[in-house]
Amino acid sequence: MNARPLLEVEGLVAGYDGSRVLHGVSMTVAPGEAVALLGRNGVGKTTFMETVMGLVRASAGHVRIDGVDVTRRPPSVVARAGVGIVPQGRRVFAPLTVEENLQISVRKSSGEWTVERVYDLMPRLRERRGNLGSQLSGGEQQMLAIGRALLGSPRLMLLDEPSDGLAPAVVDQVGEVLRNLAGTGMAVLIVEQDLHLAFDVASRVNVMAKGQIVHASTVGEFRQDEKLARSLLGVG
Repeated sequence: MNARPLLEVEGLVAGYDGSRVLHGVSMTVAPGEAVALLGRNGVGKTTFMETVMGLVRASAGHVRIDGVDVTRRPPSVVARAGVGIVPQGRRVFAPLTVEENLQISVRKSSGEWTVERVYDLMPRLRERRGNLGSQLSGGEQQMLAIGRALLGSPRLMLLDEPSDGLAPAVVDQVGEVLRNLAGTGMAVLIVEQDLHLAFDVASRVNVMAKGQIVHASTVGEFRQDEKLARSLLGVG
């Protein structure tokens, strides 16, 4: 892509309580592009997402959103710069209805994403608008988590394991939503163990091992090299 990256991460170093998890990670995601971040469990993928979002403080490197440096800025500042995150586990408000979950996520300043637009993207949420979060299926909760993030009108969406605990048919529905978002020009970065979903949504992959990016390629190139996939991910 020729567009300037919406997300530009350079030499990112971060960790917890003096323990380093990320060792100089660099990555870009352009507008309208979906990129998958792959890797075995415990290699630093979630830490990377949380550091980009400002939930973990970087000790070195830079995170830029559309050219603006947001390194070590609070999550509220990163969100206002145009970043939304859908954390692993969905974390919907169980005692609230779908409608209430969405309404409390609407920003006071007008944005291009409204509750009605979320319903148009995911009609199942409109059907369930009066149901409590605790009454939703796992797939419906995932759609609701995506909808809440969209109401911040992000230009970059970060998703951590969106397929977690979902049936294959529901995973396909999530994939369709994510492809539609990229089609609107949104940048999408997805951490995912389900390779079917990752390959269905993304055009490029970055593979992480021990807190570093050890491989980057197009999805097509990665899928053609089964030996490489097996060595990096333990799959064939």
